[in-house]
Amino acid sequence: METKHTVLAICPHADDAAAFFGGTLAKFAHDGWNVVLVRITDDCKDSVGSNIDDTMRINTEQLLAAGECLGVDEVVELNYESDALADVSEVDLREKIVYLFRKYRPYTVISFDPFGIYEGNMDHIVVAQAVEEAYWVSCFDLHYLHHFDEEGVTPFSVCERWYYGRNLPGANYIEDVTDFIDASLDALCAHDMMMRNLVSQLRLQAQTWGKIVPTLEDAQDGDLRPLLQKFLYGRAQAVAAKAGLPEGRFAESFRVTRFGGFEELFQSEGIPIDGAVSAPKRKIFGEEE
Repeated sequence: METKHTVLAICPHADDAAAFFGGTLAKFAHDGWNVVLVRITDDCKDSVGSNIDDTMRINTEQLLAAGECLGVDEVVELNYESDALADVSEVDLREKIVYLFRKYRPYTVISFDPFGIYEGNMDHIVVAQAVEEAYWVSCFDLHYLHHFDEEGVTPFSVCERWYYGRNLPGANYIEDVTDFIDASLDALCAHDMMMRNLVSQLRLQAQTWGKIVPTLEDAQDGDLRPLLQKFLYGRAQAVAAKAGLPEGRFAESFRVTRFGGFEELFQSEGIPIDGAVSAPKRKIFGEEE
């Protein structure tokens, strides 16, 4: 039997984990979970003033550095071309994700919410949809038979689904990440190439607006940390305040689901399996932590 649970974090791009749920991922690692981070694309164009080859190489190096900040045990690369997933077969992508579910057998998966709103990045949308279908397809013993014959894996079902995104209308879970917010910032700063491209985008928009924003000008070729800290800490403080946490706390929000309409059945009849890793308690499901 496994000695600890696995959390599989699925990200379209290298910086998604640090930007959206870095504190939570670091907390999983601190609590003894096996943390596996999956990057779907190669981020080959996410830079400013560089070229394709160097952009891919540097963003990969910085992803690994960010992973170390968060306590990631393994990084898995699927190497799809960045910003082009809208042209990729969702079924083919789904098959690769199903295989990862069956191989790593995660208790928890963290992914973009396919039902989030105001999401303008098709890579995010395509990955979210592929993951959502992979949850049930991974259980079927007639889907992707070569997994069983060639890879030796078996059908598998994820227990917890944690959804993140720019806007989560159904957010129902808040993770207090106060003790891990600095690790999240360190990870975001590790994505130096991608963050400088973000600053470049903001500067271009400001120029179209007809103004210069000194903070952006200072960050373009200088220290990014003050700007990223203002963004990351400000958002996490707002989430914590909305959840009623004390002043000075930081939090990240998710939509978390588990057994759907069968929660009551599982709760009333569930019998522990000998040797199985103890399941984490979640207040949102009526359990005492």
